[in-house]
Amino acid sequence: GFDIDKWYKKQAKEIFLERFNYNYERFSRNIPYPKLRIRKMTTRWGVCNVNTHVITINLELIKRDIFYLDYVIVHEMSHLIHGDHSSNFWNLVGENMPEYKKYREEMKEF
Repeated sequence: GFDIDKWYKKQAKEIFLERFNYNYERFSRNIPYPKLRIRKMTTRWGVCNVNTHVITINLELIKRDIFYLDYVIVHEMSHLIHGDHSSNFWNLVGENMPEYKKYREEMKEF
């Protein structure tokens, strides 16, 4: 039969990579170019492995507005500079996405 998740993943690969590169090119700090992985996750929107520089993005974001995807990408890329959620981390997120608080709040609703 038709595998909707497989179809979503195919769509997501193209769109996610495009936004990934867009945000990477504009990122305010020099970071190693991370490897993008996409998978369905139930508890998180994104994960960054700071040792391997792999950023995993939740496939479910394909169903949401592009702003949320950009926020998650910026959030995870910021972890390559600050591995925690300190004020320095949030300042860096804000440096790259001044309106991040709005998206962060809205995402708590999904």
